Amino acid sequence: MSKHILVLARRDVREAIRVAAGLTIRNNSVDFVFMKEAPLAINGKVENHEMFELAEIKPQSLIPGIPDTTPCQNLGALIAKADRVVSF
Repeated sequence: MSKHILVLARRDVREAIRVAAGLTIRNNSVDFVFMKEAPLAINGKVENHEMFELAEIKPQSLIPGIPDTTPCQNLGALIAKADRVVSF
């Protein structure tokens, strides 16, 4: 049975990205929110950004200026919608 999971990148952004992408393998729907600065690759994108693309996750951010993200407008609503919330 698929779940709706919210992944919060609070401490270890790389691990949060890896876990979020992996959660989609079992047909879970995943929301992802950056809660701190993300490490950027030489090309200016978030490191491992291709994992978001492959998993069809549209990352959001509480931090302005993170490339290829949308601003998180209502974290409370995302938390309420989620079956599970995981934080890394």
